[in-house]
Amino acid sequence: MLRPVGLTHGHYECRSLDETLPVFTELLAMRVVERRNSKAVVQHPNTAWRLVVHEAGAESPDKPHNNHYGVRVGRAEEIDAAHRYLVANKERFGLRRISPPRSQHFARSVYFVEPGGNTLEIEHYDAQAIAEGRSIARPHWARELAEQEFPGRGYVPQALTHGTLECDDKETSAAFYRDVLGLEIAGGGRLSVYIKHAASPWYIVVLPIPRRKKFLGPANRFTLTMSSADAVAEAHRELRGEKGVTELGAIEDGDGGASFLFADLNRNWWEVAH
Repeated sequence: MLRPVGLTHGHYECRSLDETLPVFTELLAMRVVERRNSKAVVQHPNTAWRLVVHEAGAESPDKPHNNHYGVRVGRAEEIDAAHRYLVANKERFGLRRISPPRSQHFARSVYFVEPGGNTLEIEHYDAQAIAEGRSIARPHWARELAEQEFPGRGYVPQALTHGTLECDDKETSAAFYRDVLGLEIAGGGRLSVYIKHAASPWYIVVLPIPRRKKFLGPANRFTLTMSSADAVAEAHRELRGEKGVTELGAIEDGDGGASFLFADLNRNWWEVAH
């Protein structure tokens, strides 16, 4: 079993940074902390988790709805306000497929597709979810952002809370992510399972999808950070003999550390890095 010290990054492929980054900064309250050539890093001020955005050009395909990222607001009425603001600014930001607010599993959400071909979610969790033991529903922030820090929208995203992955089988996938990757199971819905690192609140929703047709490329991945370059090398040796690994890249050295990519039993991509 791997022993990562954190689930530290998500990676996200878009068509144009100039089109996608304003969606993160103007609609999701995130900040661009780094931009270089065809790659940018965005981060919500309440979340240590970073999202690396890769520009892939106009031919980059739309990603499946069930491969998306979500932010959370603090109050239920903000979901309706977010929907109104997204609809009113649809042309300005090049948005598509803005869903009506919908409720399920104690959560109320609105979804939309940004011009880079990715679905994004703004959600709110009802307090009843916490009362019934859903740990992922607890606030992911120590200090709530005030309205004046993100004014004029009627809603304030308080944290980047989760990403999502498709899988073929829920139980087999949960076992792999727990027993091979060293992540913990943080509950789940009737169909889904939530996985996370023990040291942080953000999580990944893993959802079984029958007859999957679209698979993500390596630019869409999650990063498991290890304690040292030696730990990266040990992880590579361990995964080399793991039957749940469908592709395994070579270790690469760069930026003062070591890393490699691999695809799991569901053909979802991960990075192991230091």
